[in-house]
Amino acid sequence: MAFNGIRVGVEPLGAVADGDAYVAGEMGRCEADFAVLAVTRAAQAAVDRGYFLLGEVVVKTSQCACCVLGRASEWGDSALLGMELQLAAYVGLRRVLAPELGAATDIAGYARTLLALVAGGGVQVVVRVRASAGAWQRWNRVRVLCGHHARLQVALELGADACDLAQWRAEPVQLVVLPAQLFVANASGYPVLRRDHQAEIKRWMDHAVAYVVRQSAEDDDLAGCVRYLRFLAGTLEDLDAAAAASAEYRDVLQAPLQPLMDHLESAVYETFEMDLPKYDHYERAMLCAMQDLPRAMQGAPREELTLMVVGAGRGPLVTRALRAARQAARAVRVIAIEKNPSALVELQRRNACDWDHQVTLVRADMRGWVPAQRADILVSELLGSLGDNELSPECLDAACRVLLAPGGVCIPQSYAAYVAPLSSTLLHARAQAYGEGHGLETPYVVNIHAARLLAAPQRVWS
Repeated sequence: MAFNGIRVGVEPLGAVADGDAYVAGEMGRCEADFAVLAVTRAAQAAVDRGYFLLGEVVVKTSQCACCVLGRASEWGDSALLGMELQLAAYVGLRRVLAPELGAATDIAGYARTLLALVAGGGVQVVVRVRASAGAWQRWNRVRVLCGHHARLQVALELGADACDLAQWRAEPVQLVVLPAQLFVANASGYPVLRRDHQAEIKRWMDHAVAYVVRQSAEDDDLAGCVRYLRFLAGTLEDLDAAAAASAEYRDVLQAPLQPLMDHLESAVYETFEMDLPKYDHYERAMLCAMQDLPRAMQGAPREELTLMVVGAGRGPLVTRALRAARQAARAVRVIAIEKNPSALVELQRRNACDWDHQVTLVRADMRGWVPAQRADILVSELLGSLGDNELSPECLDAACRVLLAPGGVCIPQSYAAYVAPLSSTLLHARAQAYGEGHGLETPYVVNIHAARLLAAPQRVWS
């Protein structure tokens, strides 16, 4: 099991003769969740005979496969790699660590071998890369030559010198490997990481990767290193309410909503309502409008303002409007306009239970309803992720002409759309697999996380 929300494994020094015995004994003593073990201890002789001998096989049974990440033999005969991957799939290993992709690696040959292996199906292939200058460029060449294959992943090994790893957080990194020599003893003699490595590991802990402590010497305190990583995970601050609510949507491609065409479900409204900072800003804007509007509107002195919420949904803006009215100490007549008949039921419930029947409810399309008296303040939240993918301009243009009084305030008064280029292997793969051949030409709503922004956002329209 994983402790403190992270999975930590160990990679022992040298070859282990019996994987099942290691998992049952030493791995438990290290308090690890899994172990990185060689699939076999075979050599060219196995290729010549076409099969492995029992004594050459490290992971022999499927019972321990769930606790083992296989490690392929060092770069050599591609036939041996293929045999090891076949054996790994047979015993139930989910991933196999490929030989290291280093500065001296023949990129074309490496990619050709990997492509042949992943194209045959079976286990995921994890490419070991040491974080260093030129490492990402080498990985990128291999990834491109393999056609961005979805079963290629990365095990990123950190070095003694800290470097910028922002680009790697846009890649399919499954493992972060920490050589035990990176740990130093603190004043109490326990292994800890230097501050720069601590900060880097904490950044990765927000990306759901697993960690591997690689043994560097026989006397390395692997258990102490594992405990320290779990301690480090426990020091992370909890996500705030808005971030926690949106965490499950990280890097999930969603087709843009069309609330003008479709009636939204209650769960969708509930997700919107979790964005508390947005509604805080709306409340402040409504309060400012109520305080700034003169006591005489539409040519006649009167004390009561009329505020319309168009596209009221389940009423979060209505609640904030009533709260702003109390703060402003002004009489405000609140009208909620909603075309979704199911949402109107919830509005009726809230009007009776929460709003003391202070709200006038109207079931209508905002573009066609004609009120007896126009609004002094018109409020909407028809903003999609790119500003107008909910037909906001078309809806609000008609609503403002019909519903808003001369000199009235529209909230929001304007909005702008921005674009920026980014890099993300995960989003590219998901978009490529989406739809019927047009996935990369479709706009999506995405809570972007595993990505790197390549340039500052630029305004494109408003």
